Amino acid sequence: MLLHVSSEKVSKVMAGLLVLNGCAADIAQDVAELLPKYLENIARGDVTPNARPELLVSEGHLLQFHAHNGFGQHAAKIAVNAAIGRAKLRGFCLLTLCHAHHLGRMGHYGKMAADQGLVMLAMSNVTGRQALVVPWGGAEARLMTNPFCFAWPFNDGRPSILVDFATSSMALNRARVMSSEGKQAAPGYLLDADGHPSVDPGVLFAATPGALLPFGEHKGFGLALMIEMMAGILSGGSTIAEAHQANGSAHNNLFALLINPEKLASEVDVKGQFFADYLLATRPQREEAPVTYPGMQSAKTRRGNDKTIPVSDTFWSWMIEAYARKGILLAKAA
Repeated sequence: MLLHVSSEKVSKVMAGLLVLNGCAADIAQDVAELLPKYLENIARGDVTPNARPELLVSEGHLLQFHAHNGFGQHAAKIAVNAAIGRAKLRGFCLLTLCHAHHLGRMGHYGKMAADQGLVMLAMSNVTGRQALVVPWGGAEARLMTNPFCFAWPFNDGRPSILVDFATSSMALNRARVMSSEGKQAAPGYLLDADGHPSVDPGVLFAATPGALLPFGEHKGFGLALMIEMMAGILSGGSTIAEAHQANGSAHNNLFALLINPEKLASEVDVKGQFFADYLLATRPQREEAPVTYPGMQSAKTRRGNDKTIPVSDTFWSWMIEAYARKGILLAKAA
């Protein structure tokens, strides 16, 4: 059963629970989205809850930050906001962030940049956990899901283009849901623990786990390889070769380029809008499913959740119990 709770209430109670577990209020506000997992990470010592990002290098177009094992969503917010200011001033900014706990959804940072009229290319490698994705042609995992983001703004009111995807054949959470529902994956997505093709997403959660294949065969592997080296090495961080453990927590390094398009080309807005119109005018395969560009659906979802957020009654019950353990009575969701 889904409860529809005010967005403001959900944000406050989730951030409040992080504060009760030792997190500074401003950091808690940035990272509350993945609350249950993050509370577990705090308890295990996987993250330093009050660590703040340190600016290591600020030279011209270059900004480099070190997160010091702090919450990635807070560190990245600080770093990306600094890069937005630098790109507006100088035309572009090359940004890196190393040794952060889980950064969360890459598209969030792309939207931050696009909302300020900037183009963004960003990529992040994943360390700290056991490898999950095989190199193309391999029979055992050596990489993680290594996500990539591209954002392009429009100034005529339409949603920004927002491309945000992992370089694995599917997300791990999607595989977990499919496994719990007894569903099979399409061929070409999974290998079992012996390196044989499988359609059972449960192989990823076996005692000896299987692995995901890269999306797009050798092309996805090539992108994952690029991301691992650009984000893991150029950031001053690490690659998964150096930093992985069987029961570890996800950590990230970030490499991003933020561009002020008006500094580089004329008629940026007119040309971008014309290209978007050109795409949207494509004759669809099915009349009831018109062609869209990445970012349109997520913008529609955000508008739908502007005032309330659908929350499962199971999750809200967990919240009530978590507050009760701290001696606080949390009211039931309205």
